[in-house]
Amino acid sequence: MSEKILILHREEEMRREIKDLIADEFEVLEAENLEKARQMIDEEGDTMLAIMVGITYPDKMGLIQVRTLAKEKIIGRIPVIVVSDEDNKEVEQQCFVLGISDFIHKPFYEIIIKSRIRNVVSINRKMHQLDSKILSQNETLNKQVKLLMKQTAELDRSNESTIEILGTVVECRNLENGNHVKRVKKYTHLLANTYMESYPGTGLTARKVEMISSACVLHDVGKIAIPDSILLKPGKLSEEEFAYMKGHTIRGEEIVNAIKESWNPEYASECAKICRWHHERYDGRGYPDGLKGEEIPIGVHCVALADVYDVLLSERVYKAAYTPDEAFHMIVQGECGVFSPKLVEVFSKLKGEFEKIHSESVHGNSKLHHTMDEEH
Repeated sequence: MSEKILILHREEEMRREIKDLIADEFEVLEAENLEKARQMIDEEGDTMLAIMVGITYPDKMGLIQVRTLAKEKIIGRIPVIVVSDEDNKEVEQQCFVLGISDFIHKPFYEIIIKSRIRNVVSINRKMHQLDSKILSQNETLNKQVKLLMKQTAELDRSNESTIEILGTVVECRNLENGNHVKRVKKYTHLLANTYMESYPGTGLTARKVEMISSACVLHDVGKIAIPDSILLKPGKLSEEEFAYMKGHTIRGEEIVNAIKESWNPEYASECAKICRWHHERYDGRGYPDGLKGEEIPIGVHCVALADVYDVLLSERVYKAAYTPDEAFHMIVQGECGVFSPKLVEVFSKLKGEFEKIHSESVHGNSKLHHTMDEEH
């Protein structure tokens, strides 16, 4: 018989009395002290159904042994049944607090003691089966989570690739040198990340900062729908032309929404908001919806400021380039529309880093053009 019951009792007579009651159904092991019981648990633990610990009065040595089994975390791994030579509710309560499975006192009856052992063993088996099932389900769930994270990462990379391609198309359409969206992306990341650190609890997270920085590349995708006669006009736009130009915000949102089923929903949402609202201003004088104050998501507001800064520093068909210092003061003083005071404060702290990004981009282009001229 492989399934065993260990009787831990210092009195041989008591061990024999209990053994005689259950030996026809269980293989019985005996230990007169805790040291021997530990040895048997180490050797036979996998096949041990339960441990029966005897408590005698007045010394209550068995109670000390129960406390030790609880401290050593044997109780819980193997069910413990206390057998006592008298009904003592105070001791019984202490034992249950320590985690025992049952408490049986004299007189002992064969049918009762066997039934209660079976009940304890059955409950313990079911608990272990449940634990095993939960462990198996957790392992399966962890595998699914890892797979989902991998798929999400792959989808994010696909989204970023699509966004970069569309952003490049917009720049080519706008006759730009290809670095505007790259710089805006860097400015946006710097602004959003610093804002998140400066003002925690505003809804920005590290993941959202990365998402906004990637999505901002599409802020002007709606310009694909603007005619050349307006988009590339060298002079000042008429009121009618400017009204049409402003429509690139709505058309950009429409373009993103038309392909959003192929994207991560969060990416699609951020892209759509950035396309539509990157010309909104804190005082409500932006377009197309005249959003005001905190109605403008802070991530979108970061893109708006980054875009304005780079446009000011860039030469366009309708204007010359401003210096970094001029652009900085124009934004801070509200000459290009009003931005959030907190965002302007963050921007002011980053003045040097913005200028560094601009300088590296300009010098990089100069080196590239110089190399191409030499080759030709």
